[in-house]
Amino acid sequence: MSQSRETAVADRPDQVPPPRSGDTLADRSPPAAAPAGQVGAPPDTTGTAAPAQTAPSDGTPSSPAGATATRAVGDEEESSPLRSALSVLATLGPPITVVTALMHYFGWSRADVQAAAMGLDVTLFGYSPQDYVIRSVSTLYVPLLVTGAVALGWLALHRRIAERVPEEPAPGRTSLRVAGWWVLATGLLAAAGAVAVATADDERGPVFTPLVLAVGAAVAAYGAWIVRATSPAGRPVPPWQRALRALLTSAVITLALFWQMSNYAGVVARGHVDDLVDSVADMPRVWAYSSTPLGIQAPGVREDVMGDEPAAEDDDARYRTSGLRLLVRSGGRLFLLHDGWTPETGTVVLLPDDGTIRWQFSN
Repeated sequence: MSQSRETAVADRPDQVPPPRSGDTLADRSPPAAAPAGQVGAPPDTTGTAAPAQTAPSDGTPSSPAGATATRAVGDEEESSPLRSALSVLATLGPPITVVTALMHYFGWSRADVQAAAMGLDVTLFGYSPQDYVIRSVSTLYVPLLVTGAVALGWLALHRRIAERVPEEPAPGRTSLRVAGWWVLATGLLAAAGAVAVATADDERGPVFTPLVLAVGAAVAAYGAWIVRATSPAGRPVPPWQRALRALLTSAVITLALFWQMSNYAGVVARGHVDDLVDSVADMPRVWAYSSTPLGIQAPGVREDVMGDEPAAEDDDARYRTSGLRLLVRSGGRLFLLHDGWTPETGTVVLLPDDGTIRWQFSN
């Protein structure tokens, strides 16, 4: 009986067993608490923190949240190069498109003016868009280099101004705002003057009038940006107004550049035609062998009847035409000039290059 009572009391360590006869004072003291973590010991919740979980040494995430975070970081690192490439393409795409379009238009304008000066239509040459771009590269080297240098200088200036505006005290911001108004007025005056000159006499106006218009519009737009950046914050401008302003400014500049390309191409083409007169004698000589008379009526062109014996078994050529010079081959045809050709009295000969005529060239 006594043993069962002691066992029941031992199961409840928070209670002190009643004294028994013969027990001393030390025997009646409560039992010492068992070390934390042992079976049967009460949990110690007096501020002891739970041990932190550590990730395995092999780098495997210790929880689903850690795995998700690791995957998110990995996906972000993998998408970073793609995002950077797309950002570069989005930045460089529009300027490259505009430059390519300008080069194509310049090549077409030059070929059109040159063909008209020679008494032809530009469609007879059958040039492809790639031909127009390639033919314009040699002439646009200097303008493109100058444009690139000016753009780099403007970017450097814009960076300095953009960094200075937020840090500038009130007097300095006022000075920048006044300078912005001057820049805006200068650009507007230049653009208005270019429009006035072009309207007064479009045919005899300066060749670079459209360029003045484009530069004036760009300078005025930048002056307006300086004024807005240095002015106190006022009523916000609706986004659609900002987009419309940027669209109209870009349209004016782009159209002025195309206009300038047309004028410049006309000057280059007329100069090229004048050079043709002096370079006809340096063009390759051409002999045409055919089975039937070609019937070319042009100064200096001769057509001789060859002997009865052909030059080869599969060659049925009986006529030889001489006195021609090769201008260009395009669209499956040869464009030929004759000795002594001039734009006023010369004749441009077009013959098909389809295998019916055998050609011979020499210096």
